[in-house]
Amino acid sequence: MIKRFFLLRNRRETSPLWLIIFSDMTTNLMLFFLILFAMTRMTATGKELMIEGMGNAVSDELRQVQLKGEKLLKQIKDEEAINNLRNVLMHGKLAGYTKMTVDEDRVNITLNPPHFFATGSAELNPDILTELESLVDPLKRFPNDIVIEGHTDNVPVASGKYRSNWELSIARAVSVINFLTEKGLNPKQLITAGYGKYHPAYPNDTEEHRARNRRIEITIIRKQRL
Repeated sequence: MIKRFFLLRNRRETSPLWLIIFSDMTTNLMLFFLILFAMTRMTATGKELMIEGMGNAVSDELRQVQLKGEKLLKQIKDEEAINNLRNVLMHGKLAGYTKMTVDEDRVNITLNPPHFFATGSAELNPDILTELESLVDPLKRFPNDIVIEGHTDNVPVASGKYRSNWELSIARAVSVINFLTEKGLNPKQLITAGYGKYHPAYPNDTEEHRARNRRIEITIIRKQRL
């Protein structure tokens, strides 16, 4: 028995591809004719139920294929949008002042050019406007929610307009959102957040580190967490 099994197995492994395909097709045809024969023995009601069941099965398969196609198309568009945004950041006017990270859930962009805001102010420096505007078209390619976050260093606010770094960080995030929406970004996608000094990217132990902590972060939500 074992010897016969190996003989059959070796015969199949050494069979030409066309013969294997022909054998599978013959088997499928035999099953098809068996179904037709079975239908001749059925009542009219039985035939209708069988045809309906086969139609539902085909419809389910088509729906699954359609869903997989839509998912693949979304992934392709998502990757194209990410690559376009990365290209703008790497080769545009913000190159050298940005950091971009991508994972399954989100795309995060850190912006910390030294001339973003004046000390204690939430007003955008005019020198940064052209650079910031270069992000509008790449961001438009994402249909997702976009969070604009403001961050500061740990130096106490000296201005009388803002009572804390927390208020200052929120005001700076709002300034960025106002500018981006004026340039055409959909306001329904945008969310404002301010973290003050409480989420530093670096220890506030040197002037360079404090400058890096005074930043705006743009986070594109790819997948909502439950």
